Amino acid sequence: MVFWLLVASFTGFTIFGLLWPLSRVLRHTPDIDDRDFYALQIANIDQDLTRGLIAPDAAEQARREAARRLLASQSEQKIAPSDFSNEKRRRIVAVLLILGVPLGAYSLYTYTGSPGLPDQPLSARLEGFTRDADLSTLITQVEARLETHPEDGMGWATIAPVYVSTGRYSEAITAYTKAIGLLGESAELRSGLGEARMAAADGIVTADALKDIEKALAIDPKNQRAQYYQAVAAEQDGDKPRALSLYQALATHIPPDSEPGQLIARRIEALTGKAQTALPDETTDQGAMIRSMVQRLDEKLTKDGTDLDGWLRLMRAYQVLGDGDKAKAARERAKNAFTTDQAALAKIEAAARDLGLK
Repeated sequence: MVFWLLVASFTGFTIFGLLWPLSRVLRHTPDIDDRDFYALQIANIDQDLTRGLIAPDAAEQARREAARRLLASQSEQKIAPSDFSNEKRRRIVAVLLILGVPLGAYSLYTYTGSPGLPDQPLSARLEGFTRDADLSTLITQVEARLETHPEDGMGWATIAPVYVSTGRYSEAITAYTKAIGLLGESAELRSGLGEARMAAADGIVTADALKDIEKALAIDPKNQRAQYYQAVAAEQDGDKPRALSLYQALATHIPPDSEPGQLIARRIEALTGKAQTALPDETTDQGAMIRSMVQRLDEKLTKDGTDLDGWLRLMRAYQVLGDGDKAKAARERAKNAFTTDQAALAKIEAAARDLGLK
């Protein structure tokens, strides 16, 4: 309600500011009527002639000049614009402003705004504002330093991935390029530059991005980011056997319950049509360690269920371990922990769909 009162107030002030000049009637009213002035001048000439103060020829010449000016002033008054016509135009413009400004503003807001968007809780708005403000402040501080110290290679390397995460891809490419020029070649910087080029191309591995990825692998063949994007490039080129081989080779070095491990598993599933359930061997130290980590996470969430990311990790871990029933139970426990948080429930359901728990 307050919002619409403010809108109405601003609209009223705007219309008033536009109509105020139109309400002022501009009139030209001379201090002395020109006809009276010249008639008085002719009478004075006659008096001077009677008194002998002016010669007859000079008096006649003065009368003619005064008469000429009198006729000229009368002609100017006849061709003066009509006040009625000006007033009519002002009224038309005023009506158009009174009706056009509110209707135009409402139409523009309806087209470009979101009148049906529900209110967002103040706490959520303040939280998002604080988080964005903090990140924006940090970026501004780093940019200010780089402006005065453009030779700071670590500064460019630090801000480049931040640019990628905030969608400023062209600036990320520039930052990575400057970091490489100042710090020298490295697999991390080269793979980051390739990632930035891909992001700028809407996820397409362009020729330039592929060159950066290949340079990163030449420096460090085990660079996982470069390995992943190399597989993505093969998949986009239609070379599915090579892409599958690259994904499978990378999967052997990444924990299956991690985010990258799950991402790779989904790519392999998409290429093979088979769900990937790379179960760890419990007889090995690695398998026992993974089971122990999952158990500790479960116990932690049982005591304190406010960690949404923890619940999502637990669901994925049980699914990867082949414990589908425990994964479904974890989903229900997570939903019970966030019964009034619609955003958290949406994330839980989205994770359940990705894991095939429904």
